[in-house]
Parts: sequence; structure tokens; C-alpha cells
Amino acid sequence: MESVHMYVHWLSAWITLCAMGRRYLVLSDLHLCDVEEHRDGWKAYKRPQHLFDAELDALISRFVDQGDEGDTLTLVLNGDIVDFDLVTATPDAPPWPVSRGERKRGLACTEAKSAWKLRRVLAAHERFLDTLARFIAAGHQVVYVAGNHDQELSFPAVREELLSSLAERAEALGLTAHRDALRFERWFYFVPGEIYVEHGQQYDYYTSFRHVLDPLLDDGTLALPMGNLSSRYLMSNIGFFNPHASDYILNIYRYMSHWLRYYAFSRRGLAMVWFTGSLLVMAEMLRIKRKTREKSVDEGALLSAYAERQGLPLAKVEALDQLKRIPVMYRNFRVLREFWIDRLLMALAMIGATITLAVLEVPLWLKLGVPLAGFPLLYFLYEEVVHGETIYSAEANYPELAGQIAALLGVKVVTFGHSHEPLMMPLGRGVSYVNTGTWAPIFATGSRDELAAGYRNALFVTIDERGEATARLESLLPVSAHRRLTDTTDPIRAKGQRSSQHPRSAI
Repeated sequence: MESVHMYVHWLSAWITLCAMGRRYLVLSDLHLCDVEEHRDGWKAYKRPQHLFDAELDALISRFVDQGDEGDTLTLVLNGDIVDFDLVTATPDAPPWPVSRGERKRGLACTEAKSAWKLRRVLAAHERFLDTLARFIAAGHQVVYVAGNHDQELSFPAVREELLSSLAERAEALGLTAHRDALRFERWFYFVPGEIYVEHGQQYDYYTSFRHVLDPLLDDGTLALPMGNLSSRYLMSNIGFFNPHASDYILNIYRYMSHWLRYYAFSRRGLAMVWFTGSLLVMAEMLRIKRKTREKSVDEGALLSAYAERQGLPLAKVEALDQLKRIPVMYRNFRVLREFWIDRLLMALAMIGATITLAVLEVPLWLKLGVPLAGFPLLYFLYEEVVHGETIYSAEANYPELAGQIAALLGVKVVTFGHSHEPLMMPLGRGVSYVNTGTWAPIFATGSRDELAAGYRNALFVTIDERGEATARLESLLPVSAHRRLTDTTDPIRAKGQRSSQHPRSAI
């Protein structure tokens, strides 16, 4: 009889658990960094007026309040939450050596220096810490999936810094934040039959990691991809471009116009910063390639351990791994293209050929016709043939990749970040792909102060007692607008919002 009562007890508990709703709030690409203020508009994206900690607090509070009692709440921070690459400050009295280059471009990517960077960022975002502390203290879970700009979480000291900071803020609020309520994931977060969350940098060859489950090199640094290196050595020192949008992707004529507008009559430089930064990026890529070859990595063992962690068959995790893009630094010709070295060599060859024609005994029409007509035609043909992939290729492929993942794992929602382009679209009956856009400052066209509408995005997913999923993607306008975009509240089959803006974070 006792065994019958025990069976009834467990059956009742199981029914109660099934009756509870499971709700997820997914945020990505916050790009939290330190604060800077420059009168000339330099690094306008770091201005204090663009902080959004209060909006995040209100959003997460609403997420908690909207649920029913007993609901299981999970906040998923899907990558690029902290942007280590944009922190160029150095401590006044560093406890470790700091080179001249580090003082100019930011600290090297080591464990101790990355922990200091995180402390600096968190000091500017105490309210965000308070929000997380209250959420965790209320008994809910936070999952932090690493992106390409916060792979420093691979360092134990960096993770410990975040955990300790949360505990300190919780104590200051008179709360207790349990450390095990914050879960770190290096690759993806997966709930069987419900949701798959991945940042998405592995499908972008500018930002993919060769070994995302073990990105640390033997010398204690991170094997950063080309996109991160470009962010550190180029974009973080060219402050009139916004690294969170696509305004740095220009042709030669628009680069000249940009220089005339912002640099020609100022003390800030562009050409030399770009040139030296490009050399540093290429040198660092060569170092990372060499160090990666020297490091012994058992990829099979890493995938096997991660499959066990996620409760997945190894074959499925291997299939997911096969979807990634090989980092661009291992594709030599693409590297030449990215730094315009191929076009520089072509220009030098054309100049040499023009000089040669000038001194040779050939007809005048040939001396003039080849440089004026033949060379431009040759250049345009070359560009047409080798143009190939661009930084937009990854986001164009996301829906197809999401469909493959949904079919492989049998989930209702597949969500990425990374591209900064908010999107919600159906993949099939009851299955949807969502890109959670960005919270980083994206400026309205022609402005350095007004934020464009359609960003600061959030994905809400609810799984009811029948296992049915309902999702909505919200796009919040900046605080200054005093209004919010209408959000999609239909079930997951409904079409989500898509902004008319087209930001892109290639780095």
C-alpha cells in the first residue's frame, strides 16, 4: 500500500510540474562596455545617454510579472552581452606590465587583464547587475551563452569576477544570489523539444572560432578571429565609425568623403590608424594560426563532453559542428581581399605596365588605350569573378541553418543573435526562427545622437502545459521617443517584426 501511495505522490508531482508554464526571455548583443564622453562626437556609441540599464530592468521585471505563479522562468543572455573588444582603457597603476601598444589600443587578451576589463564594464552598469541579482534571488535561472565579443568568459577568473560582482550586489540589496543559478555555455543552450539558443558567430567566417569549446592558446591568450582583431586594432580606434552598424563599410569615394568630413580639419587621424591597425591584425592572425597549430586539441573529446552536458547524442553535436564556417584567417586569398592587398598589387602592376608601355616603341593608341580602357575593364572583370562572400552572407544563411537545426533537434524555436538584424519567421508548422537583433546604439541616418527605431529587441517564448510554444519578438524604441513599437503577440506561426534598418556587426 505504501508503494501505491508513493506512486500516486510522484504522479501528482509530475502532473503539477507539467501544468506549470516554462517561459524564456532571450536577449543578445547588448554590447555593454565602459562609458566615454568626447565633445567632438568621437565614440558617440559610448556616451552615457545611450545607457539602457533602466530599460533592461523594466523589461525583465515585466517578464517576471507577466507569468503565472509556479512558472519556470529562464533569462538567456545570448552572446555579446559584454563587449571586451571596445574597452581600450588601462588602469592607472596596473599590477602587471602594460605595453605602449596596449595603452594605445587596449589591454591584451589575457586572463587577469580581461578580468580587469570586466570590472570596468560592470562598474558602469551596476543597475544591470542589480537586475540580474534580483532575478536570481527570486529563484529564477540565468543562462549566459558566449558570443564572439565575450569569449573572455572562457577564462575562469572572468567568470568568477561576474559571479562575485553579482553576489556583492545581491548582498548590498539584502538578497542572496545563488551561484549555481547562473549557467555559462560556451556554444549553445538547448532544451529538448522547446528551444535552441546560439549566438551565431560560428556561421560567420569573420568571427567563427576554430575550437569554440576550447579557444584558449597555450600562451594564456584567446585565439581571437579576424573580426575581433579588427574590432580591437581598427574599429576601437576609429571613433567616428559605429562598430555596431554598417557605416564603416564604404567604397573608396565615400571613405574620402568621410575623411574630409571628420578628419581633415581635426587632430584625429584615419589613414595611419587604418594602415598600422591592419598590419597589427595581420601579424596577430599569423601568431594565432601558428599557436593554434602548435596546440594539441582533442576535438572529438570536447564534442563528446559537450554532448553529454547537453544530453544529446554525440552524432547530433557533431552534425551541429559541421555547420560552422572555417575562420577567414585560414583562407589566405580572402585575407588579401579584406585588406585590399590584391587590389594594391593590381594597381602596382598596372602602374608598372603603363610605365613600360610609355617607354616602349609601340603605337600611341596602344600606350593610351590599354591604361585608359583595358585596365579598368580588367579590374571590373576581376571584381566580378572574385567578389565572393561578404559579411552579409552569414545573416542571409541563418534561416536555412536554423531550419536544419530545428529538424535535427526537434525544437520549436531556434534563435540567434550576432547579425544585429531583428527577424522572426516561420520554418514550418509550429517552428520558428528568431534573430534577437541588438541593444547597442544604432543611430538614425545622419545623426550622432538620435537612435534609430526598431532595435533593443527581446524574444519571449512560452511553453504551455501541452508543450505548445508561443513566441513574440518585441522591438523597443529609444527612451527619447517615449513610445514603443507594436510587438507581435500571435503564436509562433505568426510573422514577427522586422526593422527597416540594416545594421551589421561584422566584427
